[in-house]
Amino acid sequence: MKAVNRIIYISLLVLTTQFTNAQLVEIGATGGGTNFVGDVGNNGFHLPTSWYGGLFFRSNFNPWWSMRISYNQGHVRGDDADSHWGWRQNRNLSFESEITEVSLWFEFNFYEFIGRQKGANSLYIFGGVGLFFFDPVTEHNGETVRLQPLGTEGQGSSLSSQGLYSLSDYILPFGIGYKVSASQLITLGFEVGFRRTGTDYLDDVSGFYVDNQILAEENGALAAALSDRSGDPRSRGGQLRGNPNRDDWYIFSGITISFKLYSAREKCARF
Repeated sequence: MKAVNRIIYISLLVLTTQFTNAQLVEIGATGGGTNFVGDVGNNGFHLPTSWYGGLFFRSNFNPWWSMRISYNQGHVRGDDADSHWGWRQNRNLSFESEITEVSLWFEFNFYEFIGRQKGANSLYIFGGVGLFFFDPVTEHNGETVRLQPLGTEGQGSSLSSQGLYSLSDYILPFGIGYKVSASQLITLGFEVGFRRTGTDYLDDVSGFYVDNQILAEENGALAAALSDRSGDPRSRGGQLRGNPNRDDWYIFSGITISFKLYSAREKCARF
């Protein structure tokens, strides 16, 4: 994890120096809805269930290629009651989490996009790397409870060799968008961005149920209560609680608006 953070930091430091060589830079804002794809909640296509918003800085190297640094904050949620699968409904787990992310990606325009030309428009794709922070919580007896410190799958107890999972990890953002130059100063757009995360614990669910009696003794009664909310009185230790072979994803879908700035190099060339 430290190596990933170092790579991201160095990439941001080196690549941001390239902004001074670009012909057109933009500052902008984005916002819209979020979807969660993981072990908890609706397993099919569905409308966004929560929100996100953020700021970005885009450097256009030429009419086809640009680079963007983004800072976003958002919220994701999942509830087994919304699933179409009976076994998920019976499992009866739920979570929500605030998301904070910093990312860097490159965009490729399918059509020549000259920013200062009103009416210019293009479909584009993007991909890159980033870092995100999360902290899953759930509701229990009318109170909001943080899940990570509980070790609901035995983390930090004799039931597991794993410690508590990290609340930060890498993301690989990629997606597609459409933008149009509304004026010589403003660009409007819409994009759908997928985030493949490096963790399977965004929803606090990954592996197997553990012995609930031992979990209660070592991690506390609250950990045991939130580990198995199915109401099934039988011992479920050793049974799958999630899918340990697939990391979690989330999706940001929304609109963008950016304001164009022009580099000193371009102004000198025109002069």
